[in-house]
Amino acid sequence: MNVCSIADAVTSGPRRINDLLAAQPAEALAAVDGDVRLTYGELREEVARYARALLALGVKRGDRVAMLTPPALEFWKVLHAAAAIGAIWVGINPKYQRRDFEHLLSDAQPAVVLARTHFDGRDYLAELSPLLPDSARLVGLGETPEGIMNREAFLAAGEALGPGALISARAAVDPEDAAIIVYISGTTGKPKGALLSQRAITTSAIANATWMGAEHIARSICAAPVNHVGAINNICLNVMAAGGAIIFYPEVDIPALAALSRAEKPTYLVSSPTGFAMMLSQPNGVAARLGATKLIVFGGAMTALSTLEQIATFGARLSSVYGQTETCGIITRTRPEDPLEAHATTIGRVLEGAELRIAGADGAEAAQGETGEIQIRGPYVMSGYFNNPAATAEAFTADGFMRTGDLGLVRPDGNVVFVGRLKEMFKSGGYNVYPVEIEQAICEHPAVALAAVVAVDDPRFQEVGFAFVQPEVGASVTAEEVKGFLRERIANYKIPKTIVIEAELPRLPNNKLDRVTLQARARAV
Repeated sequence: MNVCSIADAVTSGPRRINDLLAAQPAEALAAVDGDVRLTYGELREEVARYARALLALGVKRGDRVAMLTPPALEFWKVLHAAAAIGAIWVGINPKYQRRDFEHLLSDAQPAVVLARTHFDGRDYLAELSPLLPDSARLVGLGETPEGIMNREAFLAAGEALGPGALISARAAVDPEDAAIIVYISGTTGKPKGALLSQRAITTSAIANATWMGAEHIARSICAAPVNHVGAINNICLNVMAAGGAIIFYPEVDIPALAALSRAEKPTYLVSSPTGFAMMLSQPNGVAARLGATKLIVFGGAMTALSTLEQIATFGARLSSVYGQTETCGIITRTRPEDPLEAHATTIGRVLEGAELRIAGADGAEAAQGETGEIQIRGPYVMSGYFNNPAATAEAFTADGFMRTGDLGLVRPDGNVVFVGRLKEMFKSGGYNVYPVEIEQAICEHPAVALAAVVAVDDPRFQEVGFAFVQPEVGASVTAEEVKGFLRERIANYKIPKTIVIEAELPRLPNNKLDRVTLQARARAV
């Protein structure tokens, strides 16, 4: 898809989430969850039921509607229902613990909290009840104890509401209204809630669906946490913008997902180095998982060329992507004509309709090949951080570019190389060291599945690298073998002084590597 056609699609397309839903053909399959299959026409009817129920509870434009659920059709209904009446949807990850619940509920101050009652051996109503703001209503989605509103009572209250209330609420929604708050991971300090507007979400979905192509993203499985842009934007909204079907599954279970893939034949996959490692650890499941796949987008970290060579044999188009919560997910991509090397070592070019620049320490645009901060400006960028004007002001430059906090450089071919996190860069003996470069080099070793590099203090060099390495399933590798492998690939000062081999590296609830825990482990050695 060329630049002009993407720009035209974004300019002429819907600006509100409900309008994007309304634009899809009524008879097309919209969602699958177990034995339940809904067309877009049926989904719209369900969304209206849930929207009326929210209105009956007194939810108003701008109120927050929080929801705790694994990936499931009910998430999709409630998100659209909240967006339809101008409320702001907030996802709560079932893997959160009490401290996470306390911060999110205190910060977001939701008017309503809808929660799966039991999942993965936990009683969420019992966990959430004592933490709710005084004005919040709790709705149980499942077997619900007396004294707490259940799903049936919630929906019944909406049935008593006349059609005029929903029509009026929908008409009042402005494209610049916030539709979703996504709390970023919070690996440093308390999580901040990124405000994503109706307009940013819909234009991002339209732009991504256009370059991806409707035939490539006709069906996709969503097993990712629904409080994160990976599920909300990169999978669900992009697929919906193409009129495709979303197949919900409650957890990442590789054998179960392989069986589901054989049955549903998804054409679109969003993955990462971690996801690829999990799939390749069970070779019999990879063919089933990727048998009908036409497009795989991957990000979160750079993927080793050796890994992509294995994935490429299944015939799907590949695209390395980059994005943040604050950019509504995917904001750069590699092109089909790019060589496999570019997919492995770059994040491509900025999404049409947006601008990307590399800014030096002085704020001026860096020359080609020079490392600086990746900054983004355009219609897909967040409105700011919820109830945090200081953080919002810090996030943007005077001329409106959003500071990503990530480092990159532009190659002569125009593709951007992701160098690392600004805060993760460290100096060793006066040299700048970027962990992502070392991690990528380590992962080129055929026995390595994942790697993470952090900095530790050193009396001679100020700071040195400390690497954690996860071998491929069934493979083994030693620290000395990794060091020998690196000596032929990167400068000596970049080679970690300590390398620890671990069976599995710790992860955050969003499946990213838990670098805070790894940093603490490294410092304790």
